[in-house]
Amino acid sequence: MQLNEVNSPQDPAAMSLEDKISLMCVVGTPSTTAEPEFRGRMSRNRFGGIGLFPHNVQSEEQTLKLMAEVRSIAADYGSPQPYYVSIDEEGGTLSKFRTFYPYIPGNRATGLSEDAETAYLQGKIIGSQLHSLGIPMNWAPVLDVNTNIDNPVVGVRSFGEDPEVVAAFGKAYIQGMHEAGVAVTAKHFPGHGQVSGDSHVVLPECGLTIEELMNGPLLPFIAAIEAGADSIMMGHLVFPGIPESAGLPASLSPFFAGELLRGRLGFEGIICTDDIEMGAIRKHFSPDEVGVLAVLAGNDMILMCHTPEFQQRVIAGIHKAVLDGIIDESRIDESVIRIRRLYTKFQQYQAGAQPIPRAGWNEAALQLARRTVKVRRDPLQLLPLSASRQYMLILPQQEQLTIADNTGGTDIGLASLLEAGGLSVQVQYCSMKPEAAEIAALCSQAAGHVVIQGTLNAHLFSGQLQLAEQLAAVAPLLNLVLRNPYDDAYLPQNAGSILLCSTSDYSLKALVEVLIQGTETDA
Repeated sequence: MQLNEVNSPQDPAAMSLEDKISLMCVVGTPSTTAEPEFRGRMSRNRFGGIGLFPHNVQSEEQTLKLMAEVRSIAADYGSPQPYYVSIDEEGGTLSKFRTFYPYIPGNRATGLSEDAETAYLQGKIIGSQLHSLGIPMNWAPVLDVNTNIDNPVVGVRSFGEDPEVVAAFGKAYIQGMHEAGVAVTAKHFPGHGQVSGDSHVVLPECGLTIEELMNGPLLPFIAAIEAGADSIMMGHLVFPGIPESAGLPASLSPFFAGELLRGRLGFEGIICTDDIEMGAIRKHFSPDEVGVLAVLAGNDMILMCHTPEFQQRVIAGIHKAVLDGIIDESRIDESVIRIRRLYTKFQQYQAGAQPIPRAGWNEAALQLARRTVKVRRDPLQLLPLSASRQYMLILPQQEQLTIADNTGGTDIGLASLLEAGGLSVQVQYCSMKPEAAEIAALCSQAAGHVVIQGTLNAHLFSGQLQLAEQLAAVAPLLNLVLRNPYDDAYLPQNAGSILLCSTSDYSLKALVEVLIQGTETDA
């Protein structure tokens, strides 16, 4: 379909410039309701969409009510239905519905299965949950290839370190999501997995050349385009080794969005920015200029979901740039047509949706989790666990490691599952960064026990590694790798190790099955 073939009651010719610019903007709401704040804002600007975040979600009943309000408000101001509502629902460490829907593993755990069919199931489960709430779009899958193990913001959100694997898993995930009736947004183009900075806070640099990108991080996005990705989200990172980008972040670069993604890779769907209120952008560009740069780069939708004053300045900046001739209005019209086309796809997906029936969610979640538990080694033959032995379970206290992480402060509910399985378990908790006194106290209590120690990014927090080494010297030790898989290489190799890369409820249930029943190891 050519852009000029679209004809609708709100095609560009029938819309004011203000409405066209507002249609390109995705905003948020500060509470668990849309009334009256979102209605008031829609009365001034007919925004193209709204994003949901953890502070918007309390319960299923409340979320359904919020969605009903959003749809009603959008319809009152002439927006098509279903209205663009999206959310970062990735499972794992970024899961908004875990208190009332099955809480499933995220991408890196899924990658442990070494089977793309697992990613298909993951996409279909999450898509079925979104479909039940009437949410037509997901800001997922994450297609970053996590080649930098110190990456603070991607980590377990990636399917893995091999671009071919990430491509296959991403493609399968998209299929599952589409079948459930939900549109997808692949992110963060052209790849955020090779940097050492968190773009929520800083503007990271990546030293790769365009040739290196084409042979690695871009492969999953090429596969996503082939799989029918509806939208691709641009990442906030700069590439000093790619002079065509002129030093601009990929999200604001005509080279990356326009020439590479739209031109060379042939993507015809929606190009959107990651949230431009993130530190990577907000610390370096004013709101008056950043919207202009985003449009000139080729973005169709601009995410800015938190601060109304910031958003109004972005809209005003774009409007002025059109009036001043900096942005041709025909460029705005192209995005409007693509957005209208996306709304039509929402309708098509929902009309053809084949989600997993709600009665089957729990079983599907457990089936998914069972595929992801990986016994790496068991040199002391500690598996299966025995009711005749005394176990000491040491679990780290979860912290929020990045803004894109809502596991901070939540308990890892493993002890009760082990006790329900008939095991005698003494539970101890440790900090993410245990120091000498805490390590000594835990080791003194370990005598006479088989110790099961969970780690959370121990490769980054060396106190956990020191604890493991000292525990292995005084007691039989089984390590549980609960977040990034890279811990395993640094943990005592004479101790047992199980990779989980998740603390989700269903991951822990699947783990307990392995612990009690035993299984074959990788070795």
